[in-house]
Amino acid sequence: MAGEHGQVVNVLSGSTVVGPVIQGGQITFTTVQQSWPLQIGVVPAVADAFQYRDSALALSVAAGTGTPVVLCQVLAGMGGVGKTQLAAHHANSLLVSGALDLLVWVNASSAQAVRQAYTQAAAQVASVDPSDFEEGPQLFLAWLSTTSKRWLVVLDDVQDSADVNRLWPPHRACGQVVVTTRRRDPLWLSDGRTQIDVGHFTVAESLAYLRRRLSRRLPTEPEEDLAELAEELGHLPLALAQAASYLIDAADSGLTSRHYREMLRERRPLSELAPTSLPDDQTSTLAAVLALRGR
Repeated sequence: MAGEHGQVVNVLSGSTVVGPVIQGGQITFTTVQQSWPLQIGVVPAVADAFQYRDSALALSVAAGTGTPVVLCQVLAGMGGVGKTQLAAHHANSLLVSGALDLLVWVNASSAQAVRQAYTQAAAQVASVDPSDFEEGPQLFLAWLSTTSKRWLVVLDDVQDSADVNRLWPPHRACGQVVVTTRRRDPLWLSDGRTQIDVGHFTVAESLAYLRRRLSRRLPTEPEEDLAELAEELGHLPLALAQAASYLIDAADSGLTSRHYREMLRERRPLSELAPTSLPDDQTSTLAAVLALRGR
């Protein structure tokens, strides 16, 4: 592979690779001691009562076993449908099963964030200066392009396809890329990528999710009440997760799913219906997600 400045990039085979060393106009990554598998970046915990739905199956099938069938999968959908959770489940499953040597999780909400994450990764796998945000990303991509290690790069929450220009991981039989984004962009359908549309839960998925989440604190909730609550919340995974957490928090006070639904119908501010703490490493309340949709 040619580097950003035209150098030919080579990687020595071995249990570990770092560098870089420039000799005769070439970049060579020399071997040092490293512990594998290696995870870089914070992967969200798999959601409580995670639903293995059609989009999760599509992601697993697209990735294949051993050599990936599709090297880059783009999970596209509106806020709150669970794209990050699907990516986290996929990444954790591969790591736990021993199918990965390197997992890099990138909070990719801006080009700067991507460059910083790549530079951090380059510092760990290729002894790059961790403050070199110009060369670091290109050296990390160069390392990915020739290593025999099995790797997965997750670009979570890409908000503008321009933010990943010249920052796409290379196509490699030993590598995978998963992107989560609200955007539907022609770029996602080009150059060996495939888009997986992520939507709301089905009725059955909503009921299964609520039943599992509430099984300890509200085990006797009538099926019809849970179905009506799910319908009221539009089968939106984030809304169901936060409603379930609110009900669990308030279970000792006698609050039920019917009471919660009545409060929704009273048009109470959503801030009053938010749980004490957001579940599943979520960072946005339902009110914030709906406000973003309304822009």
